[in-house]
Amino acid sequence: ELFVTQMGKRSFLITSGGKPALAVRSFYQPYFKEGAAIKPAAFWLVEIKSHPLLGFDFSSPYVQTAERAQKEAKPAYRGLRLEGNIESDFLYATLLSTDIVPFGYLDFRLVVLPIVPSGKHFKVLNAAEARSQGFLNLANWLEEAQAEWQKRRGEKAVRMDVQEWLDYRRKLSGQGRAKYKVLYPASATYLCSCVVENKPISFDVEGQSIEAQGFVVDYVTYSYDTDNKEEAYYLATILNSPTVDELLKPMQSRGLWGPRHICKKVLEIPIPQYNPSDKNHQALFRLGEHCTQKVEQLLPQLTKSRSIGHTRKLIKAQLKEELIQIDEIVKQIVTS
Repeated sequence: ELFVTQMGKRSFLITSGGKPALAVRSFYQPYFKEGAAIKPAAFWLVEIKSHPLLGFDFSSPYVQTAERAQKEAKPAYRGLRLEGNIESDFLYATLLSTDIVPFGYLDFRLVVLPIVPSGKHFKVLNAAEARSQGFLNLANWLEEAQAEWQKRRGEKAVRMDVQEWLDYRRKLSGQGRAKYKVLYPASATYLCSCVVENKPISFDVEGQSIEAQGFVVDYVTYSYDTDNKEEAYYLATILNSPTVDELLKPMQSRGLWGPRHICKKVLEIPIPQYNPSDKNHQALFRLGEHCTQKVEQLLPQLTKSRSIGHTRKLIKAQLKEELIQIDEIVKQIVTS
């Protein structure tokens, strides 16, 4: 038997009856945004190549396409590697969906992005603009990327150049620079979430350290910007709740390995706006901050030679007691 149920503005079939229809979607549904199309990864995901004796130039390090980007490249981009010096003004940090764990994240990824801060957002530079402003290394990088784009993308490259694709629907230039970002993966078997604070991000390279210009959200993740620390941890805590994951499951498409896409489906669940005077909201904020600190200490021990799925499972096991407390509160909030 199949039963029709409703969540927000979505209706779907489930195999068990009796679950209440939740017709009001989350307050946060319009405000979570998909990240930028930082792809093909071979153009943008990089690692610094350090000289064995001299190290690297902090103002213009020598970079090359990251090994992971080469390994995971689609057929059209296999074997492609860009390399050269790049002004450090255009080195940013990002996270992939497979870097996100409950209440935390793995190491940041280094990316080359042709953007400069503009008000509360960013401006994307093309090769000509970069050259006119004296960023010759960036201009050379963009020209090479554009040449490879035209050669490998074929007829589709006529519709937009490499910068336009990078900023498709302003998903790059429109990103805010708030103090906190709440992230969750666009696709995963089980939902998880973390908070990324807007603070200096350093990359260590053979004993030397270089600081990224900021954090940018990749297209395989969704994010919400806020300057309110309490709201950020409150929201991430709800998204890590087993109850929310259970409510999400019937809405997820299923592949060979089980439930997959999350996208904005989770925001059909009626997660209310943070209210600092609500005791339950305050409790979730405090639990979320505690869990984040605990996961930060656990991660170095849990990530060695393990899949991301296994790592997430181990973290949930370590947070068993906290997740029970979180779930008791979340059930009251989303079903009231």
